[in-house]
Amino acid sequence: MNNQSLSEEVLPNAATNSEAEYRTINLVKYRLLLKRHKRIVIAFALAGLLLGAVAAYTIPPKYDAIVRFLPPSPKSTAPLSLFATSNQGDRYLGLVSSRTVADDVIEHQHLKEYFHARNDSDARRRLSAISTIEIDKDQFVTVRVRAKEPTTAANIANEYVSALYRLDHSLSTVESEHRRSFFETPLEQEKNKLADAEEALKRAQQKTGMVLPDAQVRLGVASISELKQEITTREAQLAALRTGGTEQNPQVIQLKSQITSLQVQVARLEEQNGGMGTSASKAQMPELTMEVERQAREVKFDETLLEILSRQYENARLEEAYTPAIELVDPAVIPDEKAWPPRKVFMLLGLVVGGLFGMVYAIVKAGRQQAPSKQTMAQNEALIGTDV
Repeated sequence: MNNQSLSEEVLPNAATNSEAEYRTINLVKYRLLLKRHKRIVIAFALAGLLLGAVAAYTIPPKYDAIVRFLPPSPKSTAPLSLFATSNQGDRYLGLVSSRTVADDVIEHQHLKEYFHARNDSDARRRLSAISTIEIDKDQFVTVRVRAKEPTTAANIANEYVSALYRLDHSLSTVESEHRRSFFETPLEQEKNKLADAEEALKRAQQKTGMVLPDAQVRLGVASISELKQEITTREAQLAALRTGGTEQNPQVIQLKSQITSLQVQVARLEEQNGGMGTSASKAQMPELTMEVERQAREVKFDETLLEILSRQYENARLEEAYTPAIELVDPAVIPDEKAWPPRKVFMLLGLVVGGLFGMVYAIVKAGRQQAPSKQTMAQNEALIGTDV
């Protein structure tokens, strides 16, 4: 008996769960329901359209000012550049989005009073909320500012470019000063080295008597050879005169005087050229020549290095006063059309949302009207069961 009652209780519950699990939605029923209550749906849709129109015409309009620029090309004469990057667009996007630029724009446009900001952070947040900064594939940077007043929007947008130029000029100045100070100390040191090398060359020339060793040796040897040949000729003439005359012969005295003068000249040239007449002096010539050439080479090296450093130092001084110009493509102009709110979108959205609310209301209302009849049917079924 108990098992039979339990099975009777379980089976109806299982049937009920199965019916609930496989229950389907009758779309035709809802379609007819909405058709029957179409006046309610239309009324809600028109009410939403009206609310959207009121909102669109009540919300204060806002205007967009757009400025577009191309970052300048990187400096080609900056081997020690602090910003050695080929992607100038990303660099300038980071600069224009920086806190320094934002503070500069706030200060020059007095935006703290305009926003009624409590502090600097609040002013930055409000400026960021009305500003949009983007970069496209062609490396053009676009700054869009949305404000309630057209003039304010244009002024803030243009101020972004001015603040960016001031920041870029400051960074370029720091970079140039760094490069100039880097070359300044080595330049002074090289000047002192060149002076010392020139003094060492002067001492070597005074010691050896050589100014241009190669040319001087060649000329000296040729001159000595010519003088010695001339001495030989004069000695032959003197010997011929002595055979037929005495020592008091005027020609003999003249030839002896000429020979002595020529010998003095030969001795002087040999002394200037390191004593070319002796084997010991000839052995010292390479060493003396190498000493002069070594000092001359040191002077030439220091002169070349000083010239390079001087050129770099002058370039740094010129770049210190130069900042590459930002290529402004589209300056911000005062907008003549509002950008917000979009009235058509508001009205269409109000129409759609109102219609949806009307459909929901019609379905809920129809469900409430059917609920009492279902309750009455359940009560009737209960009474019939009791009678049985």
